Amino acid sequence: MPAPDDDAYARTAYEAPQGAVETALAGIWAELLGVERVGRHDNFFELGGHSLLAVQLMSRLRRLSLGVEVRTLFARPVLCDLAASLGSHDEVAVPANLIGEQSTAITPQMLTLIDLTQQEIDRIVATVPGGVANIQDIYGLSPLQDGILFHHLLATKGDPYLLVSQMAFAERGLLERYLGAVQQVVDRHDILRTAFVWEGPVGALSWRGSAGGGPARHSAYGLCLGGSVEPGAGGVAQGGPGGARGRAG
Repeated sequence: MPAPDDDAYARTAYEAPQGAVETALAGIWAELLGVERVGRHDNFFELGGHSLLAVQLMSRLRRLSLGVEVRTLFARPVLCDLAASLGSHDEVAVPANLIGEQSTAITPQMLTLIDLTQQEIDRIVATVPGGVANIQDIYGLSPLQDGILFHHLLATKGDPYLLVSQMAFAERGLLERYLGAVQQVVDRHDILRTAFVWEGPVGALSWRGSAGGGPARHSAYGLCLGGSVEPGAGGVAQGGPGGARGRAG
């Protein structure tokens, strides 16, 4: 079937976009939706938009420092309404991380995302293999992380967020390549090197990765991977919800 032309989509009476934000937004919509022009009263979804294009739209807006949550688009899909939301939206400024790879100590002034005393910091550092050299950052839990910790503490055995699987490898070389690939993923993503510390002030700390040396210690949550990935006995990568439920401090 031929691709639909502009007349195939639901339209309101055309009125040109007003102001820099509406004009920029209309240009992005036209490119993503493949339409010739977009009016200020046009609806993103009536023009052929869908959830995948919505994600692309959010990415394009962030490049222009016009970030907004996807749910705002679903609540205000008309261009002029969404543009008004963009005009009043402020991106969250994340302060620079002051804990460097050469840091030999962590002080309260170096923690830009949480307020801790020196004693509290020292107690956290003492739980980490490699100490300060293996800590990338310490910060307060996000709402989603709060929920993860809540369910972890509520469980009487294991962890509801921990998925378990076992894989057998025909030869050692294949196992080593698999572990190398997993380690690359761990090194790339901070969240896979994050531990929860909840005795006293609740917070999270991010490991530096393979440079930190030594395997991870499960100080709180089962996804805390640190220095290296070690295979289980018999060439099987192992794990399970019945394992130790570590506690920092």
